[in-house]
Amino acid sequence: MYAAQIEGLKDLVSPSVHVLAQPTFGESADKLLAETTGAFVLVGTAYGGCLAMEVLARAPSRVKGLWLMNCQPGVHPDPASVRATSHRIRSGEHECVVREFAENAIPATDDGSRAMFVEMARANGPDVFARQSDATLTRSDHWSTLGASKVPTLLIWGEADRFVPVEVGRRIAAVMSHARLEVLNGCGHFPTLERPTECTNIARDWLVRSVPG
Repeated sequence: MYAAQIEGLKDLVSPSVHVLAQPTFGESADKLLAETTGAFVLVGTAYGGCLAMEVLARAPSRVKGLWLMNCQPGVHPDPASVRATSHRIRSGEHECVVREFAENAIPATDDGSRAMFVEMARANGPDVFARQSDATLTRSDHWSTLGASKVPTLLIWGEADRFVPVEVGRRIAAVMSHARLEVLNGCGHFPTLERPTECTNIARDWLVRSVPG
């Protein structure tokens, strides 16, 4: 998901990737905070973006920069669908659910990104996917968290995302007057995976211009 950014930004930051799947977003946020020290730039896409907002709410002094992509600050609107998805994953339909997710998340013109997402989901396995699915039911409403934050913020949004439309990104930018919003036309749910070079270049410019060293 972030391979291009790890390589392309390593002269500016010391990146690390954390895959978290605790029962609740709060527990995953606490785990991340316990595993790290000092202040950091926090990056999250989709599920990871929701987790990043939870971390920001719990420890704003630890976050010196926030980079969010295609994530929803509100509570999940359809708990029944989440429970159904978790049940399917645990009932042996992991491969089918992953493929359906890839087809909905990433435009049909980008077979390479779809294939890479499926490979990553297989590597993480059904247990992680199911636990992360369960945890989305514990998502808090963080619109007020974002509105109160003064942390330098970058928003990169895939315009073709079917799960979290670009209007959500624009609304976040409206409540965070200091945020920078970049919309990627034709891009879906995973900007760093689908448009790695473009995202790296945008992030580099943002880090140099906006985030304190």
